[in-house]
Amino acid sequence: MSPPSSLIKVPPRYLWNVAVTVAAKEQFKFSPRCEANFKERLKAGLAVYKVGLYEFRERITEAETNIEKLVRLMISEEAASDPTSRILHEQSLFSALYTGKLCPGLWPIC
Repeated sequence: MSPPSSLIKVPPRYLWNVAVTVAAKEQFKFSPRCEANFKERLKAGLAVYKVGLYEFRERITEAETNIEKLVRLMISEEAASDPTSRILHEQSLFSALYTGKLCPGLWPIC
């Protein structure tokens, strides 16, 4: 999923697109509140770790893998609470991050 070797100008937007792509492959979408929270966590994580564009390019595979891991766990959490749901809610994000014990250690989110 990595883009060509060109520099990614807006890492949070790129990672959000990775998350949407992973969810879409499983026929899921994000609720507006979950989308807003997810995007905010991406921006905050990149800011806290002071990730520059060059570091991001060097660690892009790690970031993509972690976003995919998070979204897949969110889908599992959502399916466990409501098997008919195709919408990822904020609760599935919190559950994946904290109940699933992905944080800390899920660069660049936490």
